[in-house]
Amino acid sequence: MAKRQEPVRKSVKDTLEDLLAGHREAAFSGPGSALKYLRRTFEGQASLPNAVKAVAYDLQAEAQAQTGDWEACAASVGQALGYLPDLEAAFPHEFRRMLEGMTCLERGIQAHSELGDFHAALELCERALALDLGAHYAAKRDSLDWAR
Repeated sequence: MAKRQEPVRKSVKDTLEDLLAGHREAAFSGPGSALKYLRRTFEGQASLPNAVKAVAYDLQAEAQAQTGDWEACAASVGQALGYLPDLEAAFPHEFRRMLEGMTCLERGIQAHSELGDFHAALELCERALALDLGAHYAAKRDSLDWAR
């Protein structure tokens, strides 16, 4: 009897690299194609690592912002931010660089502002400042200070 082969299990890093490569290829055709790719990825990968979900939801929020789907964008931002601890745990040495490359906080502020939820936008500014992501978030916070 032949020994049964074990399924190939990819590392979180390899899974993330596959996601980024597939997204890059899909995004060449525009944000609609990128969204379709990400939707299929979420549907087809029930065991997608949470750290990878953080990046996938960040990419989804960016594409949704490009298409003007502000409600979906705000929801994706919330999902991405919820998985940040998993991203940090999986990539402790690269987390800072990865976080600085993510656009979910920027898109979240934009989405909440477009939806008229200025308190939520202000909270995202505060969160970005707490993460030390740059002075431009202080300027955004100051411009939303009237919403307090």
